[in-house]
Amino acid sequence: MGWSSTPVSSDRASTMGCASVMFVGVRGSGENPPYGDTITSVRDALAQKWRGKGSVRQVYLDYPAADPHTLQEASLSGLLFDPRMPPTEYFDSAALGAKKLIALLNAEKEQCPDEWVVLAGFSQGSQAITQALAQTDTPQRLAGAILAGNPDHYPGQNVQEVSGDADRTAIGMAAILYYLRERANTTPSANRDTQMRAIIEATLGLSQNSINQSALDADMARAGAAIPAEAYPETYSVCMKGDPVCDTAPALTRILTLQSTWQDELNQGRPIHMSYTRTVMEESLDRVAQRINAISAAEAKGTPLPHGSTMTLTTRDWGPLQIGVAIGASVVGIGAGWLLGRTSRRRHRRRHVR
Repeated sequence: MGWSSTPVSSDRASTMGCASVMFVGVRGSGENPPYGDTITSVRDALAQKWRGKGSVRQVYLDYPAADPHTLQEASLSGLLFDPRMPPTEYFDSAALGAKKLIALLNAEKEQCPDEWVVLAGFSQGSQAITQALAQTDTPQRLAGAILAGNPDHYPGQNVQEVSGDADRTAIGMAAILYYLRERANTTPSANRDTQMRAIIEATLGLSQNSINQSALDADMARAGAAIPAEAYPETYSVCMKGDPVCDTAPALTRILTLQSTWQDELNQGRPIHMSYTRTVMEESLDRVAQRINAISAAEAKGTPLPHGSTMTLTTRDWGPLQIGVAIGASVVGIGAGWLLGRTSRRRHRRRHVR
């Protein structure tokens, strides 16, 4: 075990002895195991900041990590309007990752009840971690979590944001999809025009800083992706402005107004999405390192910290929530496109009557 050891697959984690801390890294979409470049840099940074007391074991989540480009194989209208979201390789992969991580964390609790957990995920990996935090009691024994480029990121989420430069209004591609789908399907018998109107109103609400926060919170809870308040002190979200994965609203608006395609947005946003370097995440890394060093030092002294303990750290005051400023200028385009479509259909019907 230790930071210099080779990480063990989640399927073999039970073969390891218990430690002060279990580090679980979850790679991003399309990356190779064990960790991918981003989470490897997180692991290396924490190892460098480690003071050498206590012990650590490393685990990587063994899951598909499907590429988000596979989403273009699905119909956008199906993703937004179908009563049940159609199966996609990407979301199926994320769901499997969350399921396997939940199983790992529950097994770890039984095998090593005194162990603390550090979670680090990039892109789809942070989506799996978000859902695992939402569906286990891991926050009680969480030493730290870093979520970089999280598709499940949304305003009001129980995370600290001390790194990254995205607006406070940023909402990820999974979170905005959950939110818009629920608005479109509020009335089960609604026709497509009614559903489109609901999408426009929801998007307009984003641009006017009048998001229905309680509805968004409920949507995320329904999706099994609402991080509990207990995880807030130790959970750090890092999102870069313009990242189409965690700051999706501008990209989705361009897609809905036929200015772009999902593949175009991913290709153009890839340099931003791949920019989660140690420098970008340094403040979050420092705070997690401070936490795990305190845990390991206490154990080394024979006075281990009980689960649920927190540390007082300086955090930024983000102020009131603001939603969707970046997409305001494009909302009119969505509405115009929809209205032009209705006008065209009416003219076509009139010509047909003649």
